[in-house]
Amino acid sequence: MAIYHCSVKIIGRSSGRSSVAAAAYRAGEKMTNERDGITHDYSRKVGVAHSEIMLSDHAPSQYNDRSQLWNAVEKIERRLDSQTAREVEVALPVEFGLDDNIQLVRNYIADNFIDKGMCADFSIHDNKGNPHAHIMLTMREISPSGFENKNRDWNNKNLLEQWRENWANECNRALAEKGVQSRIDHRSLEAQGLERMPTIHVGRSSVRRVHNEAIILFNEQYTSHNVSLFMNELNEGYTIAKKHLNELSQGEREIARIQDNIKTISKRTEDLRMQYDALQYIKSERNSMGRFQNKREIDARIDNIESAYKHSCDYFQRIFKVASDQAYSEIRRLERDYMSIAQSRDNAGISRYQEKMRSFEKEYKRQQLLAQIRADRKDIFDRLDRADVRLNKITHDQYREIARELRPSQVALLEQQRYNQEKARGIYDFVR
Repeated sequence: MAIYHCSVKIIGRSSGRSSVAAAAYRAGEKMTNERDGITHDYSRKVGVAHSEIMLSDHAPSQYNDRSQLWNAVEKIERRLDSQTAREVEVALPVEFGLDDNIQLVRNYIADNFIDKGMCADFSIHDNKGNPHAHIMLTMREISPSGFENKNRDWNNKNLLEQWRENWANECNRALAEKGVQSRIDHRSLEAQGLERMPTIHVGRSSVRRVHNEAIILFNEQYTSHNVSLFMNELNEGYTIAKKHLNELSQGEREIARIQDNIKTISKRTEDLRMQYDALQYIKSERNSMGRFQNKREIDARIDNIESAYKHSCDYFQRIFKVASDQAYSEIRRLERDYMSIAQSRDNAGISRYQEKMRSFEKEYKRQQLLAQIRADRKDIFDRLDRADVRLNKITHDQYREIARELRPSQVALLEQQRYNQEKARGIYDFVR
């Protein structure tokens, strides 16, 4: 059913925030703050159902561009502690669809902010059945030439109460038009005459803390003795897998050596065949010569070729341990060895052992991390409790100083805590 939620916050530089970063986060866009040159990229953010800009009558038309609007806001503000924007966050009725909620927010903005001269940039988020709208408002008067002086009347507390009441009235009017029975009320439980305890808002940091505690409690079943036994099993399995991989690698090297031998023997055999053919050819020429022709030169050539051929045969037998006329049988034997080793390699499944090794390494590192977290869990939460109050104002140097004192597991939890705070404030640009 519909619930009432309407909170108003100020976006200011004193807390390290900028309106450009906040607008980029809420709209799920990539925007560059021209004042400091920092680019804020939230284009991968999920849950942004709709984003829209509504301008007052006197606003320049170029401010329909979100980047130009909020960069103009940042440019006009000179002070280091300037308040750059006001944000109104409201919960939307779950009974409505997206189109109805968009029209509901438009009507509320037009009646309460645009008519007073403000410009509004609103985004509707709907993640896991929690539809809500972020309405960012300008804080200065505006004319066709741009922003002018700040309007201090917009800071009046009575006006804030009026905005809260008007949101309840706007929702109830829309619910009545749709025939929905549920209603919301902006007043406190005491003012409504209800005698029940108010609920407490649980922030994301508390949810994350409970989640981490649950993980640690779950992993406490791994006592030091069990962890030691499991680590020994992992080491043994890792050693076996590594041994098999070494054997497979040796098979791969043997296959490569056989292939090289086959190529070399084939080449040497071809050279011997060519020398033998040349020898036979020149012998046939000598036998066919006439009686009165000079055979001394041809006999010398035959002697040279026969000597080279014999030398090649001796070299072949010395290198390959087989006679040259048995070269082709040697090649066939090597091919059989090659097929046998290749078959053994395929049956062993090198990819399977590589996958085993990756699994062993992953589980080994996981158990190491769990053991470290178990040992450090009290110190982690003590430090986070002390740092939690400072996270809204912590600087980059202070963050690095805290992180320098922590172990890797502690740094991971601190970074998650820091990220949640920065995400809530609309920026995530600190140096890891």
